[in-house]
Amino acid sequence: MVEGVPAAPAPLRATDTGRVDGISRRIRGASRLGRLPVLLVVAGVASALTLTTVMALSPHRTPSVPSSSPIPTRTTPAATTGAALGPTTTTPTSVPLTAISTTSTPTTSSTTVAPAPVPAPVTVVAPAPVPAPVTVVAAAQPVAVEPPVATLVAAVEAAGIEPGSNWSWSMGDTAAHCGPISGSGTGCTFGAGGLEYTVFAGSPNLSLVAHELANAETQNDAVPDLLSEVAAAAGGSSWSPTDAVASCLVAHFIGIQDDAAGVWACPASLATFVAGNIHDTLSTTVGTIPG
Repeated sequence: MVEGVPAAPAPLRATDTGRVDGISRRIRGASRLGRLPVLLVVAGVASALTLTTVMALSPHRTPSVPSSSPIPTRTTPAATTGAALGPTTTTPTSVPLTAISTTSTPTTSSTTVAPAPVPAPVTVVAPAPVPAPVTVVAAAQPVAVEPPVATLVAAVEAAGIEPGSNWSWSMGDTAAHCGPISGSGTGCTFGAGGLEYTVFAGSPNLSLVAHELANAETQNDAVPDLLSEVAAAAGGSSWSPTDAVASCLVAHFIGIQDDAAGVWACPASLATFVAGNIHDTLSTTVGTIPG
């Protein structure tokens, strides 16, 4: 800092020595008054420097005192001469102040952060319901329901098999007369006291009913020679000679192999011969079995 130096007072002349005491007192009084402005100027400069320092340390604050502002002019009392007493003004000296550099306020660059991409919604497709497996139940084969036995008996008699007037049939236990017989339908024919009886059990079919009626006719009418000749032709493939002759009658009148008494299958020619000789009364009338 450059501070103004007050000018030295002019030396007293010898002619003024007689008033030295009075003048000195006045000068001292004036000197006291003259120092007050100087002190004020110094205090002002110190304040300005302090403010400048504070502003230099605070770059973000705008200086309140411009750097080009001059220091207020100060006055000092002039040198007192012997001729006249009075204050003299001292030419003010301008003290330039160091230019206050203003530091630009730093700018903070802002970065725009792009928002994270929002994933597209995922469409969840529900699986198609799986149909429950369909259980295919095979249709039950209808069970053949045989006609009533009475209906079958009437059909066999209408076809030409004649069990005789002494014959009758019933439903009951076939094992009591013929022993155990397997099958869903069974039949047993036997004679007692000149009478013929047939017992049926279960659900006999047409071939079984026809075989039992032919058995009754054979037992009533067949002569011994016919029985022996047909049995010889069957060769033991039928249960008995009576059963062999009865199967031939069924083959002739019903047109089927009854398979009711073994595996015997009566040929058609023999079946015709048996049907023509079943009612012979004498063995000598039986002709020669064909074949």
